[in-house]
Parts: sequence; structure tokens; C-alpha cells
Amino acid sequence: MSSDETLVVTTAQEDEEYLFAFKQIMISSIPMVLKATIELGIIKLLSESSAQLSPTQIASHLSIKNPDAAVTIDRILRLLASFSFISCTLMQDKAGRPERRYSLGPRSKHFVKEQGATFVPWLLFLFHKVSLSAWFCLKDVVVQGKGDPFKHAHGSIIFDYTGTDPEYNDCFNNAMKYLSTIYMPKAMDKYHGFKSAKTVVDVGGGVGECLKCILSKHPHLRGINFDLPYVVKNGLSYPGLEHVGGSFVNDPIPKGDVLLLKWQFHSFEDEFGLKLLKNCWNSLPASGKVVIIDPVSPEYPGTDLMTRTTFTSDMVMLGVTPGGKDRTLREVETMARAAGFSSLKVGCRFLNMWALEIYKNA
Repeated sequence: MSSDETLVVTTAQEDEEYLFAFKQIMISSIPMVLKATIELGIIKLLSESSAQLSPTQIASHLSIKNPDAAVTIDRILRLLASFSFISCTLMQDKAGRPERRYSLGPRSKHFVKEQGATFVPWLLFLFHKVSLSAWFCLKDVVVQGKGDPFKHAHGSIIFDYTGTDPEYNDCFNNAMKYLSTIYMPKAMDKYHGFKSAKTVVDVGGGVGECLKCILSKHPHLRGINFDLPYVVKNGLSYPGLEHVGGSFVNDPIPKGDVLLLKWQFHSFEDEFGLKLLKNCWNSLPASGKVVIIDPVSPEYPGTDLMTRTTFTSDMVMLGVTPGGKDRTLREVETMARAAGFSSLKVGCRFLNMWALEIYKNA
């Protein structure tokens, strides 16, 4: 009897409601499995292969000696195939038994580690054991307050912790760097907010990947990448790019007519964010502006993909940053005016990010 002939004793609505709930409970397995396939080298192998490979062939190519590896690899890849990360063709082996063969799928292009615009470092950061441990403290933060989940788990905020754990610091910096390779080229295609500037300062710019992208589009600019000394010591070398070590909490922000806050403003609580904006205001000339690149939360929790992505991003801010959150346009404008800025202008949206401009004078 085929599966099509099986007696179904639940209604379509019951199936949908139950399976939706079941999926949400089990969904954490998907990024963990994807992470394992990347670390094993399976995604890289499939990206380099001109033919579909069986699980046995995959295990052989990767020189895995475990005799049961092919069975486990098959179970892993059929899950990813069901979500279109991997493509699968059902064939028969020499004994006439079903055999699945795999290749890269339509949703795999952002998970090939060797490609420039890749989500792999972001995945490895979010599902690093240090990051994951913060989620076990979410309930404690709701009940007790006093800090964020990451601080509850590790005794310090993430930006201090990275200074004590070189491996995790590299993981974090790579995540920020490679996210920039996805987002910033999209922004530079249409956003012209840096065109008339002379000096752009990336406040908390990591190793300088974002400024590199901006300078490649606007080579007339002088770019200053301002971040903590242990971060900028590993900064990128690029024409027009200068690295300056310091803390935007305790040190003056370098002067520039455009200050960039990419994923900085949403990484801190309101009190700190207001202080950061005031420091930016002090470093700007009268005609200067701050460009904020962040997700923007809608007022109403809709069910569309963009809204879900934004609110999921907000949960990452809740879990790992010290009071960070993705704000609404109204909240951004309120804080900007409280810091002394005269007006807010929406530059553009690219993917799930927005470029917002706040001006020192109207």
C-alpha cells in the first residue's frame, strides 16, 4: 500500500496546527545540522563536485573512517534537502535499494564558506557554545532583571567578554565582517548618502570591512575605522582607510562630516544609545550627519517574512547584547532629538536593513 492510500484520521486543519507547533519545537535542529555539515566539509565538497554524490561517496571523499557515517550523513542531508538547502535525487543502488544522491540546493549559496557573501560566520557565531549559553538565562533576566542573558551566563557583557576570549573574538569579528559583505554592496548600489562627504568615520567598525566597501564605491573619501585597540590591530589594509583605536564610551570620536553607526545603535540600551548619539553630535561639524544602518521594527507584529526576520533579529539583540534592541522609526527619532539632532530622514531599505540619516542641523 502506498502512502497515498493510507487512512488519515486527522483533519487538514489539525495537521497544520499540530505540525506547525511541532516544527517550532524542533526547528533548532536545522541550524545545528547545517553548522555540522559546514564543519565537516560537506557543503564545500558538494560545491566543488560536478556530480551528485551518495552519502557513501561523501564519507569516502572526506576520509571519514566511521563505518556508520554514511547512514548519519544521509539522515542529515535529507533534512536539509527538505528545506531546499540541498538538492536530492532518489535512485537505486546495485541491490535495487533506494539511494539518495545530493548536490547543492537553491538555498545553499549563502552557506558556501569559500564564497565572499556568506552567512557561515554569522551561523558559527550565533550557534557557538558561548552564544548559545546566553539563551538559558533568558528566564532569569525576565524574572530578576539586572543585565542581559549573555552577562548572566558569562559575568560580563559580550563586548568585554570578547576581549578575554581570542577564539570567540575572532568568531564575532568574522561574523560582523562577512555580514558586511552581504549587506553593504546592496546598499552601495542605490544609497548615495556618502557621495558628497569628505571623511567618513565608522564608529565601532570592526576590522573595516564596511568602510572598505564604501571606499571602493567612493574612492575620494577618507575613511576612519574607529574601534577598540585589540579589534583594529587586525584591521584590513585598503587605500584611504585609517584605523584608530579607542572606546566610543570613554574616548572622543574622530572628527568626520559623516559618522556611520552600523549595527551599533541597536546593540545597546536606550541610555547608552543616547550617550553614543550625543558623542556623535559633539564630533560632527554643523553640516554633519550620522548614518544609522540597522533593522527597523514595525509597530505591529505582522506575519510577513520581513516582519518575522526583524523581530527575530531583535531577539538576538535581547539574547547577546547589553540591552540592545531593534527600534521603530518613532523610537529612533525620539532618541535622535533627545541627543540634539534636528531631523531624521529615511535613506533606503536594502534586504532587512535600513539606512537612516540624522542631521545635526536642519
